[in-house]
Amino acid sequence: MIGKALDRFRLSFFFLLVTGLLMIPVSSWGAEVTVKFWHAMSGKRIELLKNLSRDFEKSHPGIKIDVQYTGSYNDTLNKTIAAIRAGQAPHVFHLYEIGTLGMIDGGMIVPIDDLSKGRIDWNDYIDVVVSYYTVRGKVYSMPFNSSTPILFYNKTFFQKAGLNPNRRPDTWSRVEKAGKQIIDRGVAEFGVVWNLHSWYFEQYHAVMGANLANNDNGRSGRPTKVLINQGPGIRIMKWWTDLEKKKIFANVGRGWSNHRKAFISGQAAMMMSSTSDVTRMESAFAEKGWELGTAYIPRPDDTKRTGAIIGGGTLWITKDHPANELEAAFQFVKWMSEAPQQVRWHKGTGYFPIHKGARKLLEREGWFKKYPNFATAFQQLKDSKPGTATQGALMGIFPEFRNLVQSAFEEVYQGQKDPRTALNDAAAKANKALADYNKLYQ
Repeated sequence: MIGKALDRFRLSFFFLLVTGLLMIPVSSWGAEVTVKFWHAMSGKRIELLKNLSRDFEKSHPGIKIDVQYTGSYNDTLNKTIAAIRAGQAPHVFHLYEIGTLGMIDGGMIVPIDDLSKGRIDWNDYIDVVVSYYTVRGKVYSMPFNSSTPILFYNKTFFQKAGLNPNRRPDTWSRVEKAGKQIIDRGVAEFGVVWNLHSWYFEQYHAVMGANLANNDNGRSGRPTKVLINQGPGIRIMKWWTDLEKKKIFANVGRGWSNHRKAFISGQAAMMMSSTSDVTRMESAFAEKGWELGTAYIPRPDDTKRTGAIIGGGTLWITKDHPANELEAAFQFVKWMSEAPQQVRWHKGTGYFPIHKGARKLLEREGWFKKYPNFATAFQQLKDSKPGTATQGALMGIFPEFRNLVQSAFEEVYQGQKDPRTALNDAAAKANKALADYNKLYQ
């Protein structure tokens, strides 16, 4: 559990708060400053991050970025903790959004607002993104690669099955009916696929306007109870697992590759996945000669859509570095979040740019008219209603929580439990973990 690991680390080290950072350019301080940047972006994104880092160096003489891929988000976190213990911490590290409370409680970072001292105008950034990383009125990390799930669908397959390819499958009934017709017509083996991940379960709560935890999703106080075994959670699990029983949904297990393979190969006609897959899917469909469509996260037919929670990751700055190195790290993460860099990141990955100016640049060049699938996530966020459900939950046990939810789904898949029992048992374990975590920070 992240919370326990960070607490053990916290007991080993005492970190001083950073105050009074100099505001003069780093380049005027003399010797070159090296910023160690550890990230969790694999594949072609590694080269893109290297190129962005090199361009930062050109525009910021005196600062060198030592950029390294350090594995998954969990790998990067574990390596960062070990490096801090050894006195060799990276200045900047990359972590998923659900690590927010653990980072704050762990005492290993400097809040971005403390470093900024007013040099960032958060009004320039997408509200729901800033809102997620704002705790007790302070922004703690620099948003960077933000995403939401969307539904991808094969318009070519829809047409072959006699379906209207321009009618987006954005409700539960449309997904089920379209999937069944596609299978019945022999167009694909499965109607829809997504990987077994709690993220979708969490997003469906937000779509329905339901919190995952009490105390306003942990926003008004530390959560003491998860709400996953109430009406919305049971309904979500039942719909999801019923699709699997009907063989409309392809159960490909955990991980982030099998559902993409099933969709790209034509085994399934629809796929729910991250917006960061847009670039990859556009390229794959172009090679196949298929037309790609995208839609919002499907909602229950009798429920008004509330919205989506942002996912992805942010850039954190670790404590206990000299002031000039912290200032250089701040300049780097701020630059990475600005409009021109976010345009490049968006085009190269599909993650939506977090800076409002980036969207203006993209609209000005006609990007979304040429590539409308990139606009779906933007519009989905624009249509999201502010509130704790769409702001997202703050829980120090989030990684453990996700594993409990995923295990509950596996128990239902295997016929070991019904949805209500599986979620009741998962909730009991999560509540015990919350109680243990909260004791550490009373």
